[in-house]
Amino acid sequence: MKLRIRLKIITDILMFLSGLVSMITGLALLILPSGPGNRGGIALSTSSILDLTARSGLKILHDWSSMILIALIIFHLILNWKVIVCYFKNSFKPAA
Repeated sequence: MKLRIRLKIITDILMFLSGLVSMITGLALLILPSGPGNRGGIALSTSSILDLTARSGLKILHDWSSMILIALIIFHLILNWKVIVCYFKNSFKPAA
């Protein structure tokens, strides 16, 4: 299998996983009540940054998974740029 095809498959899998993490943590942040003592969304009383039982840990995980998803989408567009241009060219051609 060519390297480009492997990169596309790996990128798609990572996009799916980071999108799933972002979606799940976003829903959890929507449902969980926000407590007092938050400073910019990060509670000062957490023992660990990735304490997923606290709202701040979920917020950090949500933010990072969303940033990773954005980077992967840009990389995905770069990998598929020729195909995207070809689709647009063919979609505006007059029917023969």
